[in-house]
Order: sequence, then structure tokens, then C-alpha cells
Amino acid sequence: MIDVFFTYTIIVALLFFLIIFFYRYIQEYLDIKKCKKIIQKNSLTFYKAFSKIPNKRKKNAIYAVYAFCRYADDIVDDKKNEKELLKLESELKMFVEGKTIPHFRWRALRKATRFYYKDFDYKPFFEMIEGQKRDLYHKDYKTLSELLDYCYLVAGTVGLMLLPILAPKKEEKLRNFAICLGHAMQLTNILRDVGEDYKNDRIYIPQDILKKHNFSHQDFVSAKNDSRFKKIFEEIAQVAEKYYNDSLSHIHLFPKQSQAPIAFSIILYKAIIDACRENNYDVFSRKNYVSQKKKKELIKKYLQSLKNKNF
Repeated sequence: MIDVFFTYTIIVALLFFLIIFFYRYIQEYLDIKKCKKIIQKNSLTFYKAFSKIPNKRKKNAIYAVYAFCRYADDIVDDKKNEKELLKLESELKMFVEGKTIPHFRWRALRKATRFYYKDFDYKPFFEMIEGQKRDLYHKDYKTLSELLDYCYLVAGTVGLMLLPILAPKKEEKLRNFAICLGHAMQLTNILRDVGEDYKNDRIYIPQDILKKHNFSHQDFVSAKNDSRFKKIFEEIAQVAEKYYNDSLSHIHLFPKQSQAPIAFSIILYKAIIDACRENNYDVFSRKNYVSQKKKKELIKKYLQSLKNKNF
């Protein structure tokens, strides 16, 4: 009788363990799937680049980090909700303390990054939220230097979040790379979204550059992509392109399996600037993007250039 009871207890315990195991496995799978959908929906460029990473663990970690950053961005851009942003900041503090927060974004971030964030300093996450606060109470930037400080907060920090995933144990060596690439990508966003940002009462182009080219706030109202604006666009675009080119020249510092996806993200994002140029610098009335056909051509061209180097 005792043996039967003991066997029965073992079977029940085993079933209970299996149910818990599969529940957590399915929950983790669904959490990551939601994060993946978020990057697919909001940034096909990044998804196309990072989905090329062969390591599934790395991909899942990137999707989880992106979902967190996207949510912070949406709180400000779509909802303009200070209370929700402060709640996110408070939850981040709890997360760093190891507390459980019952939401798919936090669960995914915890589980997907646990392998890479063992000794991670979450400062870039807090700094990114600080950058979002600047957008919530936007003030014009006087100089390019001021604008680059903002670019660090909202984009350079994202690069620092991704470094432990893409280049484990090389974070310090590649810190400047991550920050500069963040500058390049955020400057690209700023150029692409001039009209949309203006409708949201935001002008990111530094005041001294506007003054230098005699471009007033009234010119934003009338959406003038005239010769003055084209010079402004080019002045900022050339800064971004220098950061892109410097980044590409340091790709070899990353582990081999991360090199191509990062290079793809650089090439495809940089191409947004050319898309604006091809549309006569009209960033006031249209959203410029790189077509799927063009993306395939750029990736093919880059891969061909690598083959040529190896000969």
C-alpha cells in the first residue's frame, strides 16, 4: 500500500513538474513571438538585418530589447503620456532589482537576455528613458553637439544594450562604435521625419544650422524643400554618412556571425538618406523609405564586395 502511494505521489509530482515546464516553455515562446511581431511591424529594416543572425538565442534577445525600446518610444510619440513613461521607469528599477513584473515585455527581456546580461549595467536603459523625457518636453537644440547628446540618449544607448548580445566581452572596445552608429541612425531618422516631427511641434535641426542657411520656423510651416533646405539636409546627412562609413570600417571587430547582420543594418539605414535625395529632399509631405527590391540589391552588392576582397 505504501509502495502504491509512493509511486502515485511520484507520478503526480512528475506530471506537475511537466505541466509547469511546458507552461513556462509555451509562455516564453509566446512572449518572444510577440516581441518578434513588434520589430516586424515597426522596423522591417532592423528585422531584415537581424533575422539573418544564425543564433536563435541572440535573435530572441534582440527582439526583446527592441520591444522594450519600441514601447518607450510609443509612450512618447503616440500617447504623449508622462505617467506611463514614469511607470516604465519604475518597473525598470524593479526589474533590475530582480523583481517579477507580470507582462510579456519584461518576461521576454528577462529570459531572452539572461545569458548575455549576467553582469550588465542597466544604465543605457535608464538613459534611453531620459532621452524619451526630452521628447516629451521637447526644446529646440541650439547646436549639433546638443543634438548629438540627444542622439546618444535615444539611439546610442540602444547600441550599448545590444553590444553584450552581438559582441560578448567586447563591450568596452566597441562602445564608441555603438554610440557613433546610434548618432548616424538617429540623424537619419531626424532627416527622414522633418515634416512629421514638425506636426508634433518638434524641430530637431539645430538652430545654428537653420540660422546659417536662413531657414526660419515659417519655412517649416510652408514645407519648403528649397535650395536652403537641401543645404541643411546635406550638412546633417554628411555627418551621419561619416558615422556610417566609420562604423562599416570597424565591422571586423565583431564576432563573425554578427558582422553581416550589423553591416546590413548600416547599409539599409544609410540608404534612407539616398531615398530622401531621390525624392528631391521632400521630407515634409512624404515618408521616404527603401524598397524591398533596393534592399535586396544593396545586400547583394555588399556581399559581392566581400567576395571581391577575399580574392
